[in-house]
Amino acid sequence: MEIPLLENFYKNQILEDLFKKNSKLKDFHNGISVDHIDIDFIKKRDLNENQRNILFNVLSEQYLNTELDIPNDLKLIKNKGTFTVTTGHQLCVFGGPQYFIHKIISILKLTEDLRNKYTDFNFLPIFWMASEDHDFEEISHLNIFNNKLSISKEDGGGVGKINPELFSPILNQLKDIFKNDNRFDHLETIFSNSLKKNTWSEATRYWIHRVFEKENLVVLDADDKRLKKIFQPIIQKELEEQFIYDSVKDTNHQIRGLGFDPKINPRELNLFYLGAQKRTRIIFENNQFKIGYRSYKLEEIINELNKFPEKFSPNVLMRPLYQENILPNLIYVGGPSELTYWLQLKESFSKSNLNYPILLLRDHFLWIEEKNINKWNDLGFSIKDFSKNPDNLIKSYFLNSQNLNLDFNNETDVLEKLSNFLKEKAKSLDITLIPTIDAYIKAMNNNMDKIKNKLIQSLKRNEAQKVNQINKLSRLVHENGKLKERSESFIPSFLKSPDDYIHKLKKASNPEKPNLKIIN
Repeated sequence: MEIPLLENFYKNQILEDLFKKNSKLKDFHNGISVDHIDIDFIKKRDLNENQRNILFNVLSEQYLNTELDIPNDLKLIKNKGTFTVTTGHQLCVFGGPQYFIHKIISILKLTEDLRNKYTDFNFLPIFWMASEDHDFEEISHLNIFNNKLSISKEDGGGVGKINPELFSPILNQLKDIFKNDNRFDHLETIFSNSLKKNTWSEATRYWIHRVFEKENLVVLDADDKRLKKIFQPIIQKELEEQFIYDSVKDTNHQIRGLGFDPKINPRELNLFYLGAQKRTRIIFENNQFKIGYRSYKLEEIINELNKFPEKFSPNVLMRPLYQENILPNLIYVGGPSELTYWLQLKESFSKSNLNYPILLLRDHFLWIEEKNINKWNDLGFSIKDFSKNPDNLIKSYFLNSQNLNLDFNNETDVLEKLSNFLKEKAKSLDITLIPTIDAYIKAMNNNMDKIKNKLIQSLKRNEAQKVNQINKLSRLVHENGKLKERSESFIPSFLKSPDDYIHKLKKASNPEKPNLKIIN
């Protein structure tokens, strides 16, 4: 069971156009389907041996430092002919909203499909941890059964370096919520062990690895000097030329010319500086590079880059270039907002001599028990009706109920006939009366609508049980215009099906179909 996303949940003009056959935006990407991948496309994204070895060494050390076994397939990254499918996300506490998990499912499924289609190549799913982000509020909370579990801390440096013990209060709250549910014991052990790691990046890698330990997933923290060294020429190009500002500004102008509103306006310089305690935006002003209270001339900041490439951190527009520079990547899987800003970057990729990947919208899933689907159907609603506003569904329910006749069509016809009759009379007597007649008829129609709404409100009070049932079932899917997968944690769904949770998601997965997939 599936519900189309674009026509029912996402009112995003850019996203809607992307999936049209005659898309106006087709020149701003390399395709949004695996069908756009061929042998030439794959070979262009190969890396040299040295870069592959660096990537392998970095990842191997990260897994060993986290006290995890190195993934079996990781050694393949050293081989020419091994390519990646990538997604990424902020390091939300224990996953944050469940679409964190859905992103990973998408790349696992795509990787399997590519392995079956191109047997001469190897493919690895990569989860890119946004460890350099400094927005703590973004990662600091978890929603369970509409309860927000959160902690507070001021923004500082990259969140990946935070001490995991800071998140202990959230685990304690989870333990209290699930104290009578022994199905939580497995996750509790995983989360507890993750908090013993040295950094929040290590903690996040640990719990992701344990949840997906039967899969071939590789979790990457790109906050590493060796990887930044590879990216250093492009960082220097940005410092010298501010090329992202120019290219994105030009692209935005083209996109606006087609009638769309670009998601992000570029900054003149798209880099941060990672200090010991703070991630600070580098501001280019009056031919000076300002980092907090310090100022650098071009040659001075290039010297700083040469000594400490790891301290230069790409912002949201530059991070995709970093990713595609250090990975042999074919596909990037992102959410709606991510895809819209990736469209702004193709010219920046071209100016950097980097290969632009295929873009795919991540999978969207809804867990709903069969008994609730049956209740929904008994109310006379279809699966697609889950996407509708509950107030409209309630009104529709009462209007369509066999026992309640609120059809005012006959009365509307009578008013229309009365209007026509009076206007004909006015034409022969006094044509200036026609606007007055229109006003009276309009007022009568408005009063009929008010009467209908009052009757419906009365029915709602008398049928409170049905109203509550519709509202309750509707909230299983979305609330306040937001899909539940964008707010609720994956944990409750995982506990209902702990042995085959991943299997069910992968079985339903198809990132090439922009639908909400319903699982029970």
